[in-house]
Amino acid sequence: MESMKPNVLVIGASGQLGGAILRRIAIDRDIAATAFVRSDSNFESPDAVNISRHTGDLTDFESVNAACGKNISHVIATASSIVPRKGDSFGADDLLFYENIIRACRENHVRHLIYISAFPSPFDDQVPEFVIKRQIEQMIVASGVPYTIFRGAAFMDIYFAVMGSRAVIQGVGHPTLLRGYWLSRLWSSLTSGILEKYGIALVPGNGKTRQSFICIDDVANCMLAAVNQPTLINQIIDLGGLQAVSWREVADLYGHLLNKRVIKIPLPIWLLKSLEMLMRKSTPAGANMMSILALLGHYEFAPDMSQLTNQLQIELSDSRSFIARKLTESKL
Repeated sequence: MESMKPNVLVIGASGQLGGAILRRIAIDRDIAATAFVRSDSNFESPDAVNISRHTGDLTDFESVNAACGKNISHVIATASSIVPRKGDSFGADDLLFYENIIRACRENHVRHLIYISAFPSPFDDQVPEFVIKRQIEQMIVASGVPYTIFRGAAFMDIYFAVMGSRAVIQGVGHPTLLRGYWLSRLWSSLTSGILEKYGIALVPGNGKTRQSFICIDDVANCMLAAVNQPTLINQIIDLGGLQAVSWREVADLYGHLLNKRVIKIPLPIWLLKSLEMLMRKSTPAGANMMSILALLGHYEFAPDMSQLTNQLQIELSDSRSFIARKLTESKL
């Protein structure tokens, strides 16, 4: 019945992950969606009859409440100011965003709130972004709103770009690294393409720490699959890729696919932590970026994904096939 069709509000629709979620909904006519976007956004939602647009501001409860009041059954929330756009401050409003989202979900009897968080580590208190995300998780769990929280591993689309790959962001509508935030844009302008063009890869730490890198498309698939999975309600789920690989192994995959020798340039943990301390007051977003790279350079996150993929009937991409696809698409 039409009334039983999930009606999903995608909050963070203009971001890289939110856009991937909407593109999937556009070809799945069994789901209706509303894209929540800011009034100053130049985001263009997919041209599909099952996708509408709601203009609002997450700091304004009434605009969030109005969006949830459109017979919304599920909310998928990816919004964050962790990598701030021009004019935003790092993490300044994230708690307010989610206070308003949770309140609107509760008042409109939303059946399911699906949130993307960060992977867990014993060093969460050393990463400002992780501190904020754990607070949001606690707010969601305590709210009484049915939820699924995915704790995502490092995204291939972002961190392979940090290593120096241009292919992973070429043609992407709203890449995270090219937001208004000056340091991420500067990093990208200095390093984008050095992997493909010069065979140079930047690797956090000594490059030997393994990560369960996951591509954004797979994250989008998992979050959408949760819409029709009541067994995932009120669960916090670690989310990683098909296999864990080290930064050096990722660089070697590029070398094999590009048929060139790749030089790995280490970014020492002491250097990343020193930069984090220097940036802490003047550039909080930059300090956060350095703290994450330091963590990824020494702490391994490699969850077993077999149970979840079987449950959701999803196939995950491995790093090699992801890189090969991006190189083919970008013609680099």
